[in-house]
Amino acid sequence: QDLPIDRFVGAQRQKSAMALLSKIAGGCARAPCDGRRRAASPSPLSLPQEVLRHASGRAAPRELEKVDSSDESLNESLISPSPSAASSLSTSTSLTALKSSSPKKAVARWSLALRVARVVLLARRAKQNSAVKLNDQRKETSRTSVRVTRTLTDPAISAGVRQMMALLEPGQPLGHVSDFAKEYGTEAFCKRLLRKNDGNVKKSSEKFKQALAWRQAHKEVLISRKFALGGDERVIGSDLQRRPVIYFCMKNQMLSGAQCLDQKVVTMLQAIDSMPGGVEDMVHIWDLHGQQFRFSDLNPAPFVKMIHSQHAYFAGRHHESIIIGMPRLAKALKDAVWPLVPEKTKAKIRFMSEEEAQMHIKTQCDEEVAGRILAAIQRNRENRLSLEQRKQSWMRVREAGQLVPMGA
Repeated sequence: QDLPIDRFVGAQRQKSAMALLSKIAGGCARAPCDGRRRAASPSPLSLPQEVLRHASGRAAPRELEKVDSSDESLNESLISPSPSAASSLSTSTSLTALKSSSPKKAVARWSLALRVARVVLLARRAKQNSAVKLNDQRKETSRTSVRVTRTLTDPAISAGVRQMMALLEPGQPLGHVSDFAKEYGTEAFCKRLLRKNDGNVKKSSEKFKQALAWRQAHKEVLISRKFALGGDERVIGSDLQRRPVIYFCMKNQMLSGAQCLDQKVVTMLQAIDSMPGGVEDMVHIWDLHGQQFRFSDLNPAPFVKMIHSQHAYFAGRHHESIIIGMPRLAKALKDAVWPLVPEKTKAKIRFMSEEEAQMHIKTQCDEEVAGRILAAIQRNRENRLSLEQRKQSWMRVREAGQLVPMGA
């Protein structure tokens, strides 16, 4: 008639859980029960199904909610379990019948005992997981610090720049590219690539080749800066460090993701044009409110292309991305693309709720710019406004800081 404790908790916690259960439930784990005690107490196996369901995490039955909380012996046993009872138990011991003069109180004692055991086990597991996570973060920080200190010295950067610039010489791997492509192969671009890739000259040289090839393939849009208007994506202001801030809302997306790539490129070029001296990167705000997927949007290829351009042509231009909200389909697409994103880029992407984003924007931007961004967020959530009405407020910031229509 005994009930093994491992029916309710894992075997790895049997000893500590049994000590709590024995003390709280008033059982007799140290001595076998005789017939009289079994007659006076119900067997655990005969407990109602409501208690068993409650032990697995479901809501407590009404009968258990009526337990007299003034029972001093019950409260005392919950707060101060006996150390001697805990030390005398072994993992192979099983609980026997409950010692109680009332079946109703026995049911209540079992329920409370199981609840305490579950809380103890969950707390210990959470503490262990937290310690492991903190230790991993410390190790990663240590490795990153050592790597950056070892590679990102000025002499190493200068030597890397010379090696990469030599690729443009006649007879070298990039000696055949057009003059238009070579125009982008500046020392400043080489330094951004080296900083992004922790001074790895080989990896930076490969990205250098990809960037010049991408520039040649997108010559038309880079020169004309013309695009099909696909949605509300614009330079909306700058943060306190004078970095350009690009705002984009999915509710206003009118074309598929693949058709919006040119607009994204032009918007980033406009952000670069507005950067003051000493600023090289920008902030992106992606507002996913009102996202409506087309079948074409389920194809991650456009996002993969965008990621590749970010790590090659626009290397070193990404400071932070704030993603507001995460619909279910967007999460599925994110899960598909996420493995392709480098760890350093993942650290720059922050997923926030609308309230968290509002607080973050207020701390990162001045009052004027923060008000402009928050007004756009609020306007995109007003259902009474049509798309044409929302379009009238799509203004972007030019190099000199003045606001102009997005298409200007």
